[in-house]
Amino acid sequence: MALQSSIQDVHARLGLPPQSGRSFELPPPPRTSAQPSALDAARRAYRRHFLATLSGGAGAGAATPLPTPDRIRRDPVLALVHRITNGFNLAEYERARALGYEAYLEEQLAPESLDDSELEERLTRYAILGLSPKQAHQTFENDTLAAALQLKSMVLTRAVNSRRQLKERMAEFWRDHLNIDHAKGIEWALLPETELTVTQAHALGTFPGILSASAFSAGMQYYLDNWLNVRGAAQENYGRELLELHTLSITGGYYESDVKEVAKCFTGWTLNGRQSSPDWLRTTFDPSQHTPGPKFLLGQRVPEGKPHASATFLPGQGEAQAVLDLLAAHPSTALFLSRKLLKWFLTPTPPESLVQRVAETYQDTGGDLRAMLRVILARENLSFASPVYAPKFRRPYHFVTTLLRAFSGRIENGFETMSFLTGLGQVPLQCAPPTGYPDTVENWGPLILPRWSFSATLLQPLFGNYRGVRFPLMPELEELVGYDRGLGNRRGVAQRIGERAFGGTLAPREVELLQEYIDGYPGDFDTSALFDCLCLASSMPGFQWY
Repeated sequence: MALQSSIQDVHARLGLPPQSGRSFELPPPPRTSAQPSALDAARRAYRRHFLATLSGGAGAGAATPLPTPDRIRRDPVLALVHRITNGFNLAEYERARALGYEAYLEEQLAPESLDDSELEERLTRYAILGLSPKQAHQTFENDTLAAALQLKSMVLTRAVNSRRQLKERMAEFWRDHLNIDHAKGIEWALLPETELTVTQAHALGTFPGILSASAFSAGMQYYLDNWLNVRGAAQENYGRELLELHTLSITGGYYESDVKEVAKCFTGWTLNGRQSSPDWLRTTFDPSQHTPGPKFLLGQRVPEGKPHASATFLPGQGEAQAVLDLLAAHPSTALFLSRKLLKWFLTPTPPESLVQRVAETYQDTGGDLRAMLRVILARENLSFASPVYAPKFRRPYHFVTTLLRAFSGRIENGFETMSFLTGLGQVPLQCAPPTGYPDTVENWGPLILPRWSFSATLLQPLFGNYRGVRFPLMPELEELVGYDRGLGNRRGVAQRIGERAFGGTLAPREVELLQEYIDGYPGDFDTSALFDCLCLASSMPGFQWY
């Protein structure tokens, strides 16, 4: 109660209306009410029977990883494309294969070398782009949902359509590691700038760089309540998560006394409350609210160093940056981040020898993320003989982006897709706990039915009319899977769907079963039938893994 009162008091001082709960709610997925014809009903019944036979019920088979298909194991470039992009796309794979493994990886590690101007031009349609917190608040204070949907749509558009795919995979990693809940209070006004200046600016930089940018961002200051951290009443939320989730980890060797000392070092860092200032709602330092005196962290005295991005500073202002420097250089941080990145890109159970190698690279390079990724993504770690390589389960967001990329979908706006992600349980930037969204099959494996619903909506006979996404013309899509419109030839369609649309993720038995389904499909094997089969292929257990 005292904390809530203090929040409302500070809101008033910042010139903001009272805040309570979450600032917006996303709409539920749309429902369809069209009545099926007799043939449609027969086809749907056939599809339901097939799915039940394939999965043993509503998703029962989703949590069991299938053997990695031979095609992926034999082709390191294909494995790399699956791991460092937001979904297999045939044109992207063919370009990667032409470049070769090392050249493609190096290109993705240097995103600035890739021309993404066409995407950036399309992003300018979103009014939220590039707005300061003050500008965002002035523009969207009467429609916070619009502000939220615009930022989320920008995130989705980049994930699906950017040429800089490894950067976007890392951006998603950081949104969880340095999690901020978009729906909390005034984050709808703060997070757009944080996304730009933290996640996008530092996705492939150094860990000390992104840690510091995050700590002093208005989005993080507000989300973990450091803006309420004042002399005589230290607010420990940010200090605790900084140690437990952002750097050392819960087993990293810190004590409760360290949490308290970190909180003291960050006293005085708050949000600018001068409404007349262009920096209103940005992070600022108030020396009158900083706790004086010496502080100690992990047995060391915290020096009063130079604060982040500041040429001049007041006494005590540099202690926060000194804390970040000490934590970023700690061996526990190197191990924690290395293990987490290996889990993100390779396998839930990385071998300790590889964790140690990546951690040594971290310490040798000062946390250079590109150097760490070169070790993680070395060819031998993705090849057929590697004990590291194992399937990973697609989180809902990755399932959606992969399906969109499979058919070269171009995001015009992501508003309707966001409503489906609500049903799937993973809306970007909207995880309430500070842990970020989990990356385990145990969390996501049972939620299969909403995936089928999304596939059915996206890949319906009226393909191309899914609002907010533009797909290639029908002939191009038919050519993708080798469908002969004139003959309606069913032979080999399942194999081509598995290879050309889904990048070889379907196991041989699944391809065989899909072909049996195609061979027995009721009525003519027309365009409607083709997309029904694509929907089923995306619902198979194999496509849930990568």
